[in-house]
Amino acid sequence: MMALTSRSMRLSLERFETAVQQAIDSIPDDYQPYLEEIEFVVARRSPEGLLGLYEGAGALESDGWPARITIFKDTHEQAADTWDELVDEVRRTVLHEVGHHFHMGEEEMPY
Repeated sequence: MMALTSRSMRLSLERFETAVQQAIDSIPDDYQPYLEEIEFVVARRSPEGLLGLYEGAGALESDGWPARITIFKDTHEQAADTWDELVDEVRRTVLHEVGHHFHMGEEEMPY
């Protein structure tokens, strides 16, 4: 987990959701069909200082329920000084959590 600094941005929920959608859209087309199995959620507050959270059985062990990836707005705002920094961090977080869906280890994550 990344250590937070005193930096902080404040965005509307809609603008933050735009950054999340851009990150999802940046995933290569070959993987897009698998994303239909994932519910992406934006939460305003992280319960434990997390940037993102994956919940689900994974692509290889589908249990009939959609997986869920939650991206936390407050911790991303605290981790960035600029829009570009926030967009980069959101993209890394989305890729990291999608990596969990494919059972990738930390060293295999696509970022």
